[in-house]
Amino acid sequence: MDYNFLFNTKLSRQWQRIGTCKRTGVAAPLFSIYSKTSAGTGEFCDLRKLADWCVNCGFSIVQLLPMNDLGFDFSPYNAVSSFALEPMYLSLSKLKNVNKIKHRKKITGLRKCFSPEPGRINYDIKEEKLKLLRVIFDNDFREDNSELAAFTEKNKYWLRDYALYKVLREKHEEKKWEEWEEKYKNRDTEALNEFEKQNSGHINFYYWLQWQAYEQFADIKEYYIKKELLLFGDIPFLVSRDSADVWSNQNLFKLNLSSGAPPDMYFGNGQRWGTPPYNWEEIEKAGYRYLTDKLKFAENFYDMFRIDHFVGLLRVWTISLETPLETGGLYGKFDPENESIWEEHARKILDVIISSTEMLPCAEDLGTVPPQSGKILEDYGIPGIDVQRWKKNWNGDNEFIKSSEYRPNSVAVISTHDSSFLPVWWKYEAGTIDEILFKRLCGQINITGDEYNNIFYILYILCHFFHQY
Repeated sequence: MDYNFLFNTKLSRQWQRIGTCKRTGVAAPLFSIYSKTSAGTGEFCDLRKLADWCVNCGFSIVQLLPMNDLGFDFSPYNAVSSFALEPMYLSLSKLKNVNKIKHRKKITGLRKCFSPEPGRINYDIKEEKLKLLRVIFDNDFREDNSELAAFTEKNKYWLRDYALYKVLREKHEEKKWEEWEEKYKNRDTEALNEFEKQNSGHINFYYWLQWQAYEQFADIKEYYIKKELLLFGDIPFLVSRDSADVWSNQNLFKLNLSSGAPPDMYFGNGQRWGTPPYNWEEIEKAGYRYLTDKLKFAENFYDMFRIDHFVGLLRVWTISLETPLETGGLYGKFDPENESIWEEHARKILDVIISSTEMLPCAEDLGTVPPQSGKILEDYGIPGIDVQRWKKNWNGDNEFIKSSEYRPNSVAVISTHDSSFLPVWWKYEAGTIDEILFKRLCGQINITGDEYNNIFYILYILCHFFHQY
């Protein structure tokens, strides 16, 4: 197929850089890509081995799950910073300006204690690795490190607030920023300056961690360039309520609301994520700096990036914090509410994104998708995502669509970051419906009580039978 039409879209500049040939690739979370030299989880240096494997397979794209600091709940999409990299991924043997011989015994001991094995990650590795990194920092940190100083100066637009947040959280016994002393919670300038002076050593530790992570990830990027591989990043649409971003930019978020998703066939009560939605009016007043700064930093590592929850650029489902948690996203509403401005709203944000980066955006256009979404992607030349299990003729015979009939400009995948693998879907999920949704639909036609229980039991037996045979 001739893909030259992409050069006549708003993403013409990015397509000229990437090229329009058909490509194949692999998506992976770094924590699962470990080697014999890793300590407990995948590390930056392990991405070299992934690159070599991809070249042997004929792949040219590597998509990574978010690389942001995960905090201690270890959710890639509930990051504590849109900028800071996850220090758990640091390769201890690749640290810069460090006497590795002096620390060899401790590094070897950590690897033995947290030897990677198939199965679940032992996330205790993060706390133990940070303890060892602090020992290394205390022994080897030098005030005259010009590379660290240059990195700190270049990235101070996010790095200072991030480091202050991390140290303040520790000083407040890991309580959320909304539970801190008022002077810190509300960012009193004098109080923060004084705290910074009194805790300069600890703050410098977080500067040093992020510099080390940056250096290792940037080195990986150079390796991928040599191998002619494209790195496909994942920038979460939202950040954790308890994050450096929200604490330092409180006016840019609607803190009385939670983001989520409306009820659908997979989630009968919808979803309530807990992340605060953006206050786009305030973000626009500030010249969209918060958005463009994220893209500027991500460009150090990625050739492409995934626009997480693309439909959220048109409107996002919001739930009042006063709504009971057990109702999920059932009693929410879209923001903005006025559907007539959704397209304009998304285009305004996308214009900022496209003019601010050389990276090629790809849209995760899944969930409850408004009709304007497809037209926007086509006009801009942004690839959408076509997931095999959901590509059906929904208004006809309900048969799966052939991959040759997917959208010309799309990323075709067999699963997503938050769905099951294909064999698991086929064995346990194909042909099923969310139980809460099924019960509510039955209630709407007065099938309740014992009648409902009997129907549910019969369907359960039938599903089990067909999956077995």
